[in-house]
Formats: sequence, structure tokens, C-alpha cells
Amino acid sequence: MFINKLTQSVRIPYNIVKGSFKQRQHKSNMLVEKLFENINSSIKDDYSIFTYKQLQKHIDSILPDGNFKIIIQNMSEKNAQDSEGICETLFNKDKDIRALSIGLGGIGNTIRSKHIPIFMHEFQHVTDDMFHPKYLSRLQSLNKKGLANEKYENFYENYYYCTEYIESKQDKKNILKLIKNKTRKFLRAKNISDKMDFIQDMRYSLKSEIESYKKQLNIAQRLKAKGILINDFDFKDMSKECLFEEKINLLKNLALEYIKKERLKNSAHLNKLNKNK
Repeated sequence: MFINKLTQSVRIPYNIVKGSFKQRQHKSNMLVEKLFENINSSIKDDYSIFTYKQLQKHIDSILPDGNFKIIIQNMSEKNAQDSEGICETLFNKDKDIRALSIGLGGIGNTIRSKHIPIFMHEFQHVTDDMFHPKYLSRLQSLNKKGLANEKYENFYENYYYCTEYIESKQDKKNILKLIKNKTRKFLRAKNISDKMDFIQDMRYSLKSEIESYKKQLNIAQRLKAKGILINDFDFKDMSKECLFEEKINLLKNLALEYIKKERLKNSAHLNKLNKNK
């Protein structure tokens, strides 16, 4: 962990992040709420406009530590669906995380009221990373090993961050069994350290998705109550559609399985050494 220490630009003081997981998650959620409160009064109708520069100032004004680096980026020219957003980690030449980026696909250099739910979704990812430093540490570990690559990204999106079409309990059981087998195959040739890095990174990502979609839905409902026109997809229960909770439990059980096997292997090796003395 010392070798994989996070840089100052993505690490806030321990006295701010200390506490149980539940307490840290509460701090994360409250910071997202603070940002929304700052901009909510400016949301008057469907045509309220926020420039990326304004959003950047709002974020910078509420951060608990001024060294934490968050960058707003324009995705409007790259993505045809102007309502989409993305949270990314930016790395330096030493493969350390140097900043977090929120990419938004609005209209030109601005977003409107209908884009706010997805903006808050992406900011929730940022605050989760901020108050759960192990999230970024695990991803940084994978990156330093050259494992945070396109192959891993495709695997995660194809089997974990995806909608599952289920019509029965048996469908659900079959899908989770398939995902478990595909995960075992993906991790088969990896050592125990790499296996745990992959498993934990996926678990953390799914946990953050649950919080982010929860916040997106909450903001969408509150803006709709103000008479703002909101995109239909902001009201979807993506955690349920993607089986996020079930997949988190699947990964947890796989981790326990691999740890047990590793301990048995080490125990057998020690017994063999003792016999040969």
C-alpha cells in the first residue's frame, strides 16, 4: 500500500475520511447534496443553463480539501447522446492517479436542467472515490500492473455493468452462474494478488453505481416536482435491472473462495517444508 500511495491531488486528510464505511458513505452523500443545494436555486425551468466553468466553480467551492483535483470535461462533440456523462480517472506518467474527471455531454459548453440528474450521478462517483480511498488505490494498483486495460473494461461492462433480462427465478440463477463461470475463466491465469485487485475493484465500482443511481433517481424526482422536464432513463431502477447487489455478493463469495484456496495451498507448502527438514 505504501508503494501504491495515492497522490496529494486525489487524497484528502485522514481526519476528514476517517470513520466506518457507513459514516464515510454518509459524508460522500452529504457532499453531493451540498453541491445540488448550491445549484438548485438556479434551476428555474427547462431552459436554465449552466456553463462547465460555473459547474467547476461550484465543485471547487465545496471540496473539503483544496488539493483534490476534479476536472469538468466536454463530451458533447464525442457523444451523440447529450444526456450521458462519465467519471474517469486520469493518470500521470508514473501510472499514479493525478485527477478525477467528470465528462458531460450537454449542449456546446453548457448543460441544462434535464442534465442535472446525470451530473449528480457522476459527482457521486467522485465523492465515493474521495471518501473511500481504497476505491482509487485498488484501481491504481491494477493500472501500475498494466491490468486496467481494455480487456478488463470490456469484461466488466459485458458481465457486471449491464442490464440483465430476467423473466423468472431460474433465469436469474442461470445468469449469475454464467457470470461466476466467466469471472473464474477471466481470473484463471492470474496470481492471488491480481485476482483480489480485480474482484475488489469490480465490487467497489458496483457499490458506487448503486449510490450514484440512487442519487440520480432522487434528483430526478425532486426536479420533476418543480415542473422540470426530466429524461425517462433517470427514473430507471438500474441497480435492480443490472443485479448490482447480487453481483457484489457473487464477487464477495469468489474472493472468499480464492482466499481459502490460497491458505490451503500455503498450508500444504509449509507442511511439505517441515517434513523435509
